[in-house]
Amino acid sequence: MHLLMFRIIGHPAVPDSSWIEIGRGLNVLKTFHADQAQALAHMLQTINPPYDINETDPFRNLLQYLDGPGYRRRIIPSKKTAALAIFAASPQLVRELTAIDSVYYATDRIEFGRRRDHSRWVNFVELAGSTRWSEIEPTISSLLDRAGVAGKELSELLHPAVAPLRGTDRIKGPVAEILKEHLEPLWPLLPEYEQEQLDQCLNAIDRADHFRQAKARASAWLPYFVLITAATAGLAGDETDAARFKAPGAAPLTFLAARLAAVHTGRTSWDQRLSQVNRQLEALYPGLILHCDLEGGEATLESRQRPAPLSSPELPPVRRIEALMAAASVLHGQLHGNQPIFLLDVNGMHLQPAEQRDLLQVLLRHCARWQSVVVPDTDFLDLCVERLGPGGKDGHALAKLIDVTPAG
Repeated sequence: MHLLMFRIIGHPAVPDSSWIEIGRGLNVLKTFHADQAQALAHMLQTINPPYDINETDPFRNLLQYLDGPGYRRRIIPSKKTAALAIFAASPQLVRELTAIDSVYYATDRIEFGRRRDHSRWVNFVELAGSTRWSEIEPTISSLLDRAGVAGKELSELLHPAVAPLRGTDRIKGPVAEILKEHLEPLWPLLPEYEQEQLDQCLNAIDRADHFRQAKARASAWLPYFVLITAATAGLAGDETDAARFKAPGAAPLTFLAARLAAVHTGRTSWDQRLSQVNRQLEALYPGLILHCDLEGGEATLESRQRPAPLSSPELPPVRRIEALMAAASVLHGQLHGNQPIFLLDVNGMHLQPAEQRDLLQVLLRHCARWQSVVVPDTDFLDLCVERLGPGGKDGHALAKLIDVTPAG
């Protein structure tokens, strides 16, 4: 899956963003205030972050009240979505969903939302999650009428369950189970053409259960949002901050490696998978090796440079950023079979002009493979405007500037 668009709601810097359309490659957010672009990226990550969202609580500083003319109402976390994102379903995911129910053949967009209580919801755009009673009641009544004595007996058995139903009521839960239980025995009593009608009804009754299964499959395909900041990359300007963030600096890699290790619990299985990871990493980033202990140890990177190997913090800033992205890409591919979505916050990295140019070239080189959203500092934004804007010499079909300045 790749991201198509997103919006955030309730952040002090951007109380209610519009829908922001995202391209498949490099996307640079353009706004007058860096904190607004940072809010968008950091809140977007909550859709599927590589950390325990319950421990981190990224919504703790959001507005707690909704103010209007003459009133103030407290926001209920379980009813308030903070971030929404719409994804394009991959062909393989569509095939998996269609195996659950043919209605998902039409799936092209899947929407995920994260509520303030940390729960996440899933919708299939323009596809209902269950059937209304009005959609199947006429067919069921007709089939029961034509089934003679057996149909009359079934109608009497069903009456307590269906009598309270209104046409707009959704068929799910106990009602769906009762309908299936009583209608399935009717099938052998019907002629072939009416059996097909009953099959369609039963499939419609199952739609709520199919929706639950489809949501689980879509969630399994949802990519992680890997956020790279000055702290994550070990580029914090203050040495004390750099030391403080040393362990969290590798946190996304450690998180992904731990998830992968959980699938390969044996030492031999893990060693084989880690070797496979490093072979792929070598192809993407020659000389880079990932180290990770099976017992939940911190994931670290090392570059086999001469005359002596260099750890990730010893690499030049841009090479360090690329190394982190390359390692996250390979780990994510091994874990999910697809690529993560990168969120790159350049603020606080203090990159020199030459390093900024190198970073832009790195992102352009990988943009056919990696979908990324960049929060630029002023200098990096100026560089992107110059090179990626209309007529820019580095114009690229998969790279674009996106004006996310809030209206008003």
